Amino acid sequence: MKNIDNESRLLASLAVFRELYDSKKEVYGIIAEFIKEIIISKAKHQFNIREITQLLNSDYEFNIPEAVVNTSLKQLDFLAKSDGLYNVTDIEGIKESEINERREEVRNSNNHLINKLYLYIETEINKELNDNEKEIIVSSFCSFLLDDESNKQEYINTISAFFIINSSDVDFIKQINTIKEGVILYSGIKYSDSSINIGTWDTFLTIYIDTEVLFYFAGYDGAVYKTLVDDFLSFVNEINQNSSKKLINLLYFNDVTIEIDKFFAKAEQIASGKEKLDPSRPAMASICNGCKTASDVVAKKTAFFELLKKNDIIEDDYTDYFIPSNHKYNISDQTTIDKVAKSLDKKDISEHLRFLNFIRIHRADSISNNFENIGYILLSGNTLTQKVAWHDEIKKNGIVPLVTNLKFITNKFWFKLNKGFGKNNYPKSFDIITKAQIVLSSQLNASVGLQYSILQEKFKNEELTEEEAVATIANLRKQSKKPEEIDENNLSNVLDSISEDKIEKYILEQEHFKSEALRESQANAELREDIVQKQKKLDEYKKSQLELSSKIIETKEALLSEKNSSIDILQKQKKPIDIEITNKFRIFKWKIFSTIIISYVIAYFLIWKYGWNELEQWTWIISVSLPIIIAAIYMLFKESTLNPIKLLKSKKHRIQIKKYNQFNFDILLLKKLKIEVNDIRDEIVEIKASTQQ
Repeated sequence: MKNIDNESRLLASLAVFRELYDSKKEVYGIIAEFIKEIIISKAKHQFNIREITQLLNSDYEFNIPEAVVNTSLKQLDFLAKSDGLYNVTDIEGIKESEINERREEVRNSNNHLINKLYLYIETEINKELNDNEKEIIVSSFCSFLLDDESNKQEYINTISAFFIINSSDVDFIKQINTIKEGVILYSGIKYSDSSINIGTWDTFLTIYIDTEVLFYFAGYDGAVYKTLVDDFLSFVNEINQNSSKKLINLLYFNDVTIEIDKFFAKAEQIASGKEKLDPSRPAMASICNGCKTASDVVAKKTAFFELLKKNDIIEDDYTDYFIPSNHKYNISDQTTIDKVAKSLDKKDISEHLRFLNFIRIHRADSISNNFENIGYILLSGNTLTQKVAWHDEIKKNGIVPLVTNLKFITNKFWFKLNKGFGKNNYPKSFDIITKAQIVLSSQLNASVGLQYSILQEKFKNEELTEEEAVATIANLRKQSKKPEEIDENNLSNVLDSISEDKIEKYILEQEHFKSEALRESQANAELREDIVQKQKKLDEYKKSQLELSSKIIETKEALLSEKNSSIDILQKQKKPIDIEITNKFRIFKWKIFSTIIISYVIAYFLIWKYGWNELEQWTWIISVSLPIIIAAIYMLFKESTLNPIKLLKSKKHRIQIKKYNQFNFDILLLKKLKIEVNDIRDEIVEIKASTQQ
């Protein structure tokens, strides 16, 4: 493991490197600023190129080639070169750049971020971290940002989750992006010589693409991976279009064609129902989706190869890998295979070494530490292939590795084409959140793949029934996710799925469910029997109640009929009496009306006979006041009310009573019978309703 303090200083240095880019916009000038800071802080009056390169790389944890440093020194006008030595002409007059001070500020800010990471991990694992664990976390954190695959990254999943959780924190993302952009600039300098021609790519390069990346391009592994390839291809097209010759060629080995054929043949078996879909392979799921027959898969395969051809990605026609003259470039001997496999804790890595061996044969004697002069490289999406390529037995110090990934080569092209920093100007591979999603997706699908292999073994050994196996595969399929499907809402489930033994857990859950279902079934049977017995008793009770209710209804209906007969008799007796009452009341109203009319006739007669002037007051008294006074006296003494409506009602009521008494008719009995009839009807309705319920 690298020294933790060194990695932390490198992150801070790269952040400062990125900040200087805004003012310098040119890498030699940026490196020159760092060299100037060393000259001042170390009080260097004279030095050679090797000495200043070592100081630069050791102080800032860079790994910048000597040739690049040599070119950068030309940016400093206070240096004079003589006999291979650089002399400082005026050290006191050099303006300080405050790089070291700014780097310490960045380091403090980074330490605050790392403390936040400690707290997140402690919350996740529910225990306090010790110093050794914190060192491992810092190393993993730095390696994650530096795209360093050489270090073991025990906490890589939790760190990836930490980035996704904080993806909406603007200050957090700004701080991380500053470091990441410094890494991008630094990646452009690595494996370069003194002539870093920014703005153009002017050398020939053949890139061999493996199966994984080709499937990324087809979109089989999701939108994120496809975007990564699209960004890479856009730079390739730009380089080729800006040159009079085709500088970059995209090929794939014949062995890749064979791999693809086998993959689609497997898809045909799945579409035909002869094989089960491995839930850890999103590409296989994408191909099989929508395919009802094997011919549907064949159609997708044809479309896939047409896509490659259309984008000028063709199969390599070179076949002389195994001729005697190429034996000296062979790196896949058994001794090397055994050493690398043992150190990577793998049984066999020969398949991953095969394509690397082909690249080594193409490079032949052209061993270079300058990426632009390598001529050939493998572009792989396979993590193990990349680890094999970076192994000390395969990659010699300072030499450009035989393999690259989409992230590194896209960074390299972006840097060379001088794309600059700005909003919406980055390839998808630059995004730290995208990287975190890819890491978790890769780990999750690898975990699902391992569980699927265990499941197959258990089924083969008859430890699982076919029903359990099918149900478990369906459960595993739900766990598999593409990068874009991972966000802060499902992070907890993703981390659990990576760490747990899903098969054992699922089987235990199924056994628990079966046991619970059996107990519930027994309880339900007992409950059903109890319900049946109670229902029988209830039916008997209802039957007896129904019989009783029928008898009650029958009795009440007879009573109702009897009372209705009595009411009919009384109604017939009441009818002529009501006619007498109406006539008597009508005569009373005519008397009142006649009195009023006579009063007004007398008044009009007097006015006619004696004239208005003589009789005005008396006429008003006789025609208006006198009737009112007489009516008031009558109402007060006769009816005790001044309300004419009440007077009429009261008079009618007295006439009714008088007439009913005169004819010896019991009106109260009739009213009582009507009330009793209504009550009996309500009782009958209520009894019938309760019987139906």
